[in-house]
Amino acid sequence: MGFPDLQPILQSLLDSGRYSDLAISCEGQKFQVHRAIVCSQSPFFDAAVKGGFREASLSHVDLPDDELATIQRVVSFLYHQDYEDTDGSYFQNRKCASGNGMEPHAAMWNNLGVFMAADKFDISRLKILARSQIMNWISENARGFPLIVQQIWITIPPLESEIRDAIIKSISCDAQEFLAYDESMVIMTDIPDITIAVLKKIAEENSSLKRKLQRQRKTASMW
Repeated sequence: MGFPDLQPILQSLLDSGRYSDLAISCEGQKFQVHRAIVCSQSPFFDAAVKGGFREASLSHVDLPDDELATIQRVVSFLYHQDYEDTDGSYFQNRKCASGNGMEPHAAMWNNLGVFMAADKFDISRLKILARSQIMNWISENARGFPLIVQQIWITIPPLESEIRDAIIKSISCDAQEFLAYDESMVIMTDIPDITIAVLKKIAEENSSLKRKLQRQRKTASMW
């Protein structure tokens, strides 16, 4: 049996701060949260409020190196298992390869911020969700926005293979479009790992196509 009224209850607890036993602060804003909800999903926060750490005695974790909008999304996920990714105000002044503002892709940047926060705070379910959102953007847009691809590549952890593989797949599927941008050539030079991976992927696809053609010819000759 489900609990249809649970989400409103959790939202009420978050909004009101009732029964809060932990505070998370960022950029001057404080979130009155609950250890049972936050620490059970994040080993980072769990460790912060244990033992002899200052955070434990104060029941307060300050995050001076994080962005408020990202922490808001993290807290939202901890209470609702979801977050809003459409606020793009932070990226109003950023530019893409075409010279246009990045507002149309603000959700991707927001998801990237959440992904990095989920990695930092070790919130596995949030990391999975943010990764999925980033990979969806990559599959639809990566070939036409090389500078955004570059930022994703250099931002994510080195061992984050799923996102890197998605980038390589997207570029190799339409390398001609990707290379039409001057910025693409700079990226391919500055980040040789991308160049090597794309060449390997294209070589694998060509080999697969050759084998397929050989099988077709062999089948045709039998008739």
